[in-house]
Amino acid sequence: MIDQLYQKAILKHAATARASGVLGEADLKLTVHNPLCGDRITVYVNLEEGKVSGFSHVTKACVLCQASASILGQCSIGETEQSLQVIHDDLRQNLEEDGLEHKIWPDDKWSALNIFQPVSSHKNRFTCVTLPFESLIKALRGDDQ
Repeated sequence: MIDQLYQKAILKHAATARASGVLGEADLKLTVHNPLCGDRITVYVNLEEGKVSGFSHVTKACVLCQASASILGQCSIGETEQSLQVIHDDLRQNLEEDGLEHKIWPDDKWSALNIFQPVSSHKNRFTCVTLPFESLIKALRGDDQ
């Protein structure tokens, strides 16, 4: 199971950790914790005209969550709460339906999410992949947790 979940592409994204660290002077900051596995992510966001203009994260989590946060750090600039919700919902649905292998995303920049195809057969790990998205969306909505 470990070899299947932690493929080279996932490990590479986790190691790259794009947008990792504290964003100075952030407009929004939110920490979300997954009590089932211990993953914790803090997101820092700057907004301009309702769109993400700056994003960073501090992620203390498994490799799946780290890789997802890195992809989000690479792709979230210019996105709105609504557009991120669509990506999150699509990601979750495709995990549930085992449909990420050949998924065509509305914007090709999100195609990196297809690396999470192996997670489809491990329902208990879906939140590891979606937690960074949930954190950013909650921050944009003004949720406090």
